[in-house]
Amino acid sequence: MPRLQKTMPVIISGESSARIIDLGELRGEDDFPAYVAIHSEQAGSPYALSPTVMRWSENIHLSKLEDCRQFWLNQKKKLRCKLQQVFDPVLRHHYGDAYLAVFAGHPWQCLLYMQYQLQHQGSGFFFLQSRLDQNIYRRLDWDNWFSTQDQLVGHLLAFNAKGFREDSFRGRQSQFKRFIQRIGVATPFAMKQADANAIARRFGVWMGRIWSWNSTGSSELALFPWIELEQGKHPCVTRDLEYPVNSWAFIEVLLREDFSRLCDQFYRDDGEHVNRMQWQITLFNDQKINVELSFRHPYSLHRDMPEFNTAIYQARYIYDDLIGKLQARDSDLDLPETMPFIAWQVEVCERIQLPPMLWELFARQSDQIDYQQIMSLQNKLPVAFECYHSDPSFYPEQSFQSVSIGTEPSPPFDDYQWSGSSSGRPLFYYADVQAIDVPSGMQKFFLERNSNQWWLAEDALQSIRDYFVLKDHKGRASWVYRDGNGNWFKQGEYC
Repeated sequence: MPRLQKTMPVIISGESSARIIDLGELRGEDDFPAYVAIHSEQAGSPYALSPTVMRWSENIHLSKLEDCRQFWLNQKKKLRCKLQQVFDPVLRHHYGDAYLAVFAGHPWQCLLYMQYQLQHQGSGFFFLQSRLDQNIYRRLDWDNWFSTQDQLVGHLLAFNAKGFREDSFRGRQSQFKRFIQRIGVATPFAMKQADANAIARRFGVWMGRIWSWNSTGSSELALFPWIELEQGKHPCVTRDLEYPVNSWAFIEVLLREDFSRLCDQFYRDDGEHVNRMQWQITLFNDQKINVELSFRHPYSLHRDMPEFNTAIYQARYIYDDLIGKLQARDSDLDLPETMPFIAWQVEVCERIQLPPMLWELFARQSDQIDYQQIMSLQNKLPVAFECYHSDPSFYPEQSFQSVSIGTEPSPPFDDYQWSGSSSGRPLFYYADVQAIDVPSGMQKFFLERNSNQWWLAEDALQSIRDYFVLKDHKGRASWVYRDGNGNWFKQGEYC
């Protein structure tokens, strides 16, 4: 049956409220699709959503969205909209209005559902994580399943898949068709109880693997024949130094020049963004070391001219880490403290094409959170951001939870007593508390007594904690507590 482009919401009424259910909405925040299959008669950039792409046919390509997951989730939070409203203007920019995009957790699932939609002249967006699309997907017939396998065979041969022989596979396929005709099962998902290992034992290893792809919840390819589409000639610059250099101050200046030369090698386009660069360093002893400059969010070299601060920060972190490892490795040799470089090569390995209108769309939104600044800062830092919300609990380890940046605040509650009690607590907690001896000869300052859910404990005194700041003879402060039985534990450190 043809799929309607806009689904009508279902309203469930109760005595005190009504709740609207959108059947096309994703089922949960964790249901970000790992892959997308895009069909379009109009030629467009295959790197519209991700730098990791496979060409499936003349008009269909697959993209691995996992590589840019956090970037797209940030855009969704910025606009406070659904993923469809983020992706749609991007895909229209590259492919026009008559595109078909199927999002799912595995490329095989994308292709299966796309085959169905092409047969029914479908267009637009389809998320297999949505209720409606998942229901239709589970009703796909055997003809759809086997016809998609016909396309798969050519890719398995091109991939030179281990253990795959077309004549043997076709024989197993015919055997499987006779089997389902004999038992009268109408759809693949009517046999969902069948184990992939059982299918493999009876109809061959590759038939079992394909069967496992039908409903896998993992984004792992699991031997799916992914042949990555090359992005053409990668922009690359090489520098042979006139003399060995071992000072970051000099390396930084030369790298800025090389990043500028990289920009000259591909068309200056605000939509061109970099995901990953390769830096091959040649040491004074002719040893070559490959390191990677990777960015948490797509990064525009052109927008960062002429300082290229983001790329320089990442290079500095790599330089410091590399020098430390080399010094530890060669500590017993009579070598310079900082290994001199005599040459290097910088190559752009992964790029993604983001239309300028995407940034204009985000810029128009009024929001207290500047997501562009956040993404820029995340690209410059060596560690990822963390964000937390308060939870109403006297126990410190239960008084907060990690959330994604920009997550909508939870319903308000009177948090004065909770935030007030946390004013003396440190920023750094141990994952597991450490038992310590009874402090003696050390300064300690009482902070608070708290208790939580004492009625659930066999011994109510076990839920009572007296918290102290404990200082050693060097003035270092630790966060400790004493339980109701007089035992002492260290739970954190002050900086």
